[in-house]
Amino acid sequence: MRLFIAALLPDNIRKQLANYINRLKEDIDGVKWEKPEKLHVTLKFLGDVEEAKLEDISTLLERLVKEYSPFKISMSEFGCFPRHKNPRVLYAGLSQNKELSKFHSELDLVLSKIGFEKEGRKFIPHVTTGRVKKRISIKEAPGISTTPFEITQVVIIKSELKREGSVYTPLKLFKLDG
Repeated sequence: MRLFIAALLPDNIRKQLANYINRLKEDIDGVKWEKPEKLHVTLKFLGDVEEAKLEDISTLLERLVKEYSPFKISMSEFGCFPRHKNPRVLYAGLSQNKELSKFHSELDLVLSKIGFEKEGRKFIPHVTTGRVKKRISIKEAPGISTTPFEITQVVIIKSELKREGSVYTPLKLFKLDG
């Protein structure tokens, strides 16, 4: 199973992001835009995982979320990975939140103890809005701002790659209630 761990966005924020994506579509060509129901904050991409390991991941995640209250956050900026010139991924950045960054670091650490490689890159909290399909350069994009919101749920998601795009299936949901 191809898995990742994500923080879920409230419905109203996903709607605001969908409106933002629609504005971007008018000015930026050559991008496969994410559907509103798929918008999330990736906390850890696990890759191909044996089904037997799902219970270990769930147990660790269940313990970890009990230590955290919901994360108060807002959207902050438009961004690109790896850079604005010839980007591969477009995203809506999140405001800095020390608790979310701490959660990410602890998640990375506990998962490394059961065989998952620690992330080598700095954690940049974001929501992927699109994947670039051809060579483009983005000089400027409209800024993004949403009402402040709370991230209250973390989920293990199964991602199946299909010709028409990836299909996400939530497997286990955890509430932040520390």
